[in-house]
Amino acid sequence: MATSRWASVAAICEVLGVYVTGQLVTYALAATLGIPLRNPLRGLTANIPAAGLLAATRDLGALLSLQYAGWFLLIVPIGWWHRRRSRAEYGLTRAGIPLGRLVVAGIVTFAAGELLARTLEAVNAFVPLGATAPWRQAVLDMSWTRWEFWLFTAVGSYALVAVGEELFYRGYCQRRLAEDLGDGPAIVGVAALFTFSHGQYLIANVYSIGMVISLLAGSLALGYIYARTRSLIPTMVAHALVNIPATTPFQLATLAAMAAILWRARGSVAAGIREGAGWLRAAMPRWLVPTVAVGGAAFAVLNQHLGDLMLLIGLILLVGAVGLEFRDRRARRLAGASDPV
Repeated sequence: MATSRWASVAAICEVLGVYVTGQLVTYALAATLGIPLRNPLRGLTANIPAAGLLAATRDLGALLSLQYAGWFLLIVPIGWWHRRRSRAEYGLTRAGIPLGRLVVAGIVTFAAGELLARTLEAVNAFVPLGATAPWRQAVLDMSWTRWEFWLFTAVGSYALVAVGEELFYRGYCQRRLAEDLGDGPAIVGVAALFTFSHGQYLIANVYSIGMVISLLAGSLALGYIYARTRSLIPTMVAHALVNIPATTPFQLATLAAMAAILWRARGSVAAGIREGAGWLRAAMPRWLVPTVAVGGAAFAVLNQHLGDLMLLIGLILLVGAVGLEFRDRRARRLAGASDPV
């Protein structure tokens, strides 16, 4: 994709700036609405009573809703001002593809992207590979026969999160980067940012390292299918399937089903891998893909450890991006005015 160096810098700064500065908007919204920001994951235990789990569900739903609102209260006006982005440009479309085909694409993407993670989970069930985050272990140890458990995981895993994260990471971040960097670098950069934003896996043991690798593979698959279809329907379907809790017997049955799906769709999967690899090879300059990959991962990790300093850095990046985009918008307007009639 032909684009200026400054346009690429603006795209990267905007995405990283929104990623962090959205937290400030979240805090402002919470203060305005009088909603206390509590992280209910810290107080989770395996034997939490039903009332406690419902309260945690309420708090988690409020926290996530404010987080997504904080991002999109920045994204939508900036996108409209800069390039008049429509709903379809955020992936909220079928892109002229039948709904059934999009759902099937999501199921195949789930099978291809999640195969490594499900294999790791199956091995870990029989040969423990390491501890996970305390709150995640508490969820795994809860009784899964309670409806309160399924409501909690719907909010924190396979429903609200699957929609909100896909809207942000693929619908906004990936599409914004692809505009000025191309699909290959955008897929890799967002996959790294998405993967390392999952702090529950940033633990030095075999299980967590394996989960990071698995999550990165799954994120690349989600990024590819979004770039291929320009619709978020397949990614939301795949993300929801990834996040549905599963006991060990169900994990093993799912693995068998995934293998069957991949065998049936082997031609399409192989073609997709070749096409995605071609996008990466076409990226120019050559250092762009590894740079956005390392940069996305490092930024996500630093955001979890530097606190208020990252808020300042994010604000500076966002202001800088808007300044560069103002320059770009003005240049495009002048170029249009100078075109011969």
